[in-house]
Amino acid sequence: MREFIRLQLKLKWGLNRNNNKASAVMTAIAAFFAVVLALALVFTLSYVLKRSISVSPKRLGVFYLTLIAAGLTVAATGMQMKRLFRPADLLIAARFPISPFHLFVSYLILNYIDLCLYSAMLLLPVMIAFGIAMNCFSVAFVFGMLLGTVLMPLVPFGLSIFLAIPANFVVSTLERHGIVRLVCFVLVLVGAFLLYSYLLSVLAEFFIHRNWEEGTLEIWEALLSGMDSYFNPVFYLGSIVFFERFWLGLGVWVLGGAALIAGGVALSKIVCAELRRKALDCGNGLSAKRTKIDDLSGGRALFRFTFREILRTKTYSYFYLGVAISTPVMVFFCNRLVTTVGIADVGMGINFGASVLVVAVFMAMISSFTATVLSVEGKNFYITKLVPVPYRRQLLIKGFLNIGVSAVALLISAAVIAALEFITPADMGVLIGSQLLLAAGLVFNGINLNLVNPNLKPKANGEAEEINITYMLLIGLVIAGGLGACCIIFPKIYENGKALAYLVALSVSAVYAAVNFLVYWFTVDKKYRKIEA
Repeated sequence: MREFIRLQLKLKWGLNRNNNKASAVMTAIAAFFAVVLALALVFTLSYVLKRSISVSPKRLGVFYLTLIAAGLTVAATGMQMKRLFRPADLLIAARFPISPFHLFVSYLILNYIDLCLYSAMLLLPVMIAFGIAMNCFSVAFVFGMLLGTVLMPLVPFGLSIFLAIPANFVVSTLERHGIVRLVCFVLVLVGAFLLYSYLLSVLAEFFIHRNWEEGTLEIWEALLSGMDSYFNPVFYLGSIVFFERFWLGLGVWVLGGAALIAGGVALSKIVCAELRRKALDCGNGLSAKRTKIDDLSGGRALFRFTFREILRTKTYSYFYLGVAISTPVMVFFCNRLVTTVGIADVGMGINFGASVLVVAVFMAMISSFTATVLSVEGKNFYITKLVPVPYRRQLLIKGFLNIGVSAVALLISAAVIAALEFITPADMGVLIGSQLLLAAGLVFNGINLNLVNPNLKPKANGEAEEINITYMLLIGLVIAGGLGACCIIFPKIYENGKALAYLVALSVSAVYAAVNFLVYWFTVDKKYRKIEA
C-alpha cells in the first residue's frame, strides 16, 4: 500500500511527470498571475472593510476561512468522486498486489494529502495578505495561521466523503443528458462571475466615490456577523487561528472532523465496493444500438462530427461552448464596470474603447480552443488522412465552425451593449466588424499553431489539455489589451480620435486575420503531410 501511494504521488506531483518544460513554465506563469490577482482582491477588500465598518480581524478572518473551506470542500468532493467512485486506472489497479480495502484506504490517504497541499497553497497566501491589510501580524497570528493550515482539511475532507455519494449520482445522471449538464455549468459560471463582478464593483465604488451606496454596508455587516457565529463550523477554526476560545474551537473542529471522516468512510466503503464491482463487470454495460447510414456529403458529415465532438468532450463543452453561451451576460457586467470606472477617471467617450476591450477579451477566450483542432484527434489522427475530404477543407470546416460560435456570441453581446445604449450605432458596426475579423484571425492563428505543434499524445478521456490553448489565450489577451487601450486613449488625445480608433480597430484586426489566413492557405498541406499519428 505504501508503494502504491508513493507511486501515485510521484505521478501527480513528481518532477519527472510526462509534461514538457514549456507546459510547466506556462502553467506556472498562469498560476502566478491568478494568485497575484486573488491576493490583490483579498488585500483591497480587507483594507476597504477595515476603513468602512471597523471590522475586527477575527470576524473578517472567519469570512476568508469560510470561503477557503468551501472551496476545499468542492475540490475534495471532486477528488473523492474521481478516485473512489470512478478511477481512470481501475483496471490497472485491480492487477496490483493490493487488496480492494487497502486500495480504498490508499485513495483516501492520497486525497487527504492532496487536500493538505491545496490548503497550504490557499490559506497561507490569503492569510498573509489579510494580515498585512489588517495590520494584525504577531507571533500568535503566525502560529495560529500555521496551525489552521494543518487543521483546515479535517472538516472539508469529512464532508466531501458524504457529498461525493450524491454528487456522483447527479453527475452520472447528467452524463446522459449533455445539454442539461452544459446548462448547469453555464449557470454556475455566470453565478461565479456575477459574484466576482459584484466584489469589483463594490471596491470601485469605494475608491471612486470614497463611499458606498446606502444598504451596502448593512449587507456586509450582516454577512460577516452571520459567519462569525456558532452556527458556522468554520467559526471554530477561526477561534483556533485567532486564539479566541481556543480550546473550544480545537475540540469542536478536531472531534467534528474525525466523526465526519469515520462516518463517511464507513458509508462510502459500501457504495464504493458496489460501484467498482459494476465497473469491472464490463460486459453488463454493453447494449446494442441500432445505427443508420446518413446520406450526407463529406463536408456536411465532417461538420456534424466536429460539432458532436465538441459536445462529447468535456473541456470543449464546458469551457468553450459554456464560455460562448455566457459571454453576453459577462460582457454586459464587465462593460458596465469598466465604463463606470473609466468615466470617473477619464471622462465620457470611453464607452467604445471599453466595449472593444471587453468583447475582444472574450473573443480571445472562445477562439483559443481552436488551437486543439488537430490535438483533440489524438491517436485517431490517421483517420483524418483517410477520409475523402481534403486536409485543407477539413481544417476550414473546423475553423468556420469556431468562427460561427464566436460570431453568435459577438452578435448577441453587441446587441446587449447597444440596447443598453453603451455605444452608438456607428460604434456597434465597427465593434462587430473588427471583432469578427479578430475572431477569424485568432481561429486561423490557432490552427497554424496546432499544425506546428500537433501534440497527438493520448489524453485522458479524449480531453483537450493543451499548452497551445494557453499560448493562444495570451496572444489574444495582448491583442485585446492593445486594441482596447488605443480605442480608449486616442479619442482623448487626438482631435479626430474616434475616427482614428475606428481605423485602428478595423485595420489591425483585418491585417491580423489576413496574415494568419494566408499563412494557413500556403502552408497547410505541407505541414499536414509531415504530421505522423
